Amino acid sequence: MRALRPALGAILALLTVLLAQQPATAGGLVLSGSRGDGAGHQADVAALSPRSAPVSLGVVSAVTHSVQRGETLGAIAAANGTDVATLVRINGLSDPDRIGEGQVLRLLGSSGLAVVAMDGVAVRRVTVWPWPPVQGQTVVVWAQMRNAGTPKIQLEDRDLQVVGSGASSWALAPIGPLAAPGPRRLVLSSGQRHLVLTLPIGPGVFPTQNIPASASQPILSQPTRVNAETARMNDLFAGAEPGPFDPGQRFRLPLDGEYPHSSPFGQRRTYGAGTAVSAHAGEDFSAPSGVPVFAPAVGTVLLAEPLFVRGNAVVIAHGSGVYTGYWHLSELSVNAGEAVEQGQEIGRVGSTGLSTGAHLHWEMRVSGAAVDPMQWVD
Repeated sequence: MRALRPALGAILALLTVLLAQQPATAGGLVLSGSRGDGAGHQADVAALSPRSAPVSLGVVSAVTHSVQRGETLGAIAAANGTDVATLVRINGLSDPDRIGEGQVLRLLGSSGLAVVAMDGVAVRRVTVWPWPPVQGQTVVVWAQMRNAGTPKIQLEDRDLQVVGSGASSWALAPIGPLAAPGPRRLVLSSGQRHLVLTLPIGPGVFPTQNIPASASQPILSQPTRVNAETARMNDLFAGAEPGPFDPGQRFRLPLDGEYPHSSPFGQRRTYGAGTAVSAHAGEDFSAPSGVPVFAPAVGTVLLAEPLFVRGNAVVIAHGSGVYTGYWHLSELSVNAGEAVEQGQEIGRVGSTGLSTGAHLHWEMRVSGAAVDPMQWVD
């Protein structure tokens, strides 16, 4: 598994609060933070076990703040362990110099843990992997609830698809490669009981590349066809049908043998003389034409046909909003609607579509967002 980590100082600041040996107290909760019991690919987890405290001993970090007369955004940020840029972003402020008395601001400290409980504690235990997450990764949230119902899990204001209920439920939160680093509001709810946590998103480490005009012109010169294909694929990836996907499983690589990673996921790209920056949505392997491509996990083939940009393409639905795609193939070995097993051949490497040479582009989408497939490989 390729692990990307933010700066050591930021990690230590987070772990001081989250993974402290002594429980932190917050609004009637006691939070015990630990690395959890994971091993191997799930050693980098954070586990929280909130439980009722006999006495409310205060709040680690307020979730909201009512602006007082004479206060500035800078002073509020400094007092709550965050920065002005974060407050501007999470509150949608157009002018950081204009805040009014009584205005309510959301406060999620850049290195703290924000917690609030309402009407008791609904969550018995929360486990988050990977920890701390960075741009481009898929965050898995496991929740053990104190009742048999299915919890509601939100990242910021977006509802996540929750699988399971009661003592065993989980959700996937994709973090795009261009998502701004900083804190995100993670809310677990059951009825009127809520647990609000700060999910810190660190910056990834991505290379940069300029695609010369000679290679990019075939794409840039035909925007209608390109946009139509993009819209079709976005619709395809937007589904969230149930399936066999299990966040405890791991993928195998789609190729046997060692092949160079010619263009990694998240690579920052510019095209020709343009200045617009995009992120590479998949992992490219430089392999000779004709090399077999294998399914990394069980699933159902959703698409197997030639496309304009992607060439001969295969898309596999793994369930719970998880999809993988394989572009520029020379041959297709499966058909739409076919169930595939892990390790089954689905096609062969090629250079079809808009491609400058034989390679495999391997893509992963979670709830429509492009994420790093290599996170799921041992």
